[in-house]
Amino acid sequence: MSSERTPIVSGNWKMNNNHFEAIQCVQKLAYLLQKEDFDAVEVTVHPPFTDLRSIQTLIDADQLRLKLGAQNCHPEEKG
Repeated sequence: MSSERTPIVSGNWKMNNNHFEAIQCVQKLAYLLQKEDFDAVEVTVHPPFTDLRSIQTLIDADQLRLKLGAQNCHPEEKG
């Protein structure tokens, strides 16, 4: 077993984007990063619950080299 760990670059945007902005954000991220970036680190995105399925579908359909995570619940409308 290797003792080397893969660095993780992870991001979330809370509830600050609407549905279409969330999809656009993930598309931009995936296409701006180079193959070497994905080889060097694991890139994960953590959209709010309301966007999980759409982002999962985007990642799978476009075969993006992104990992999907989730966020906990937040009682506010934004933030």
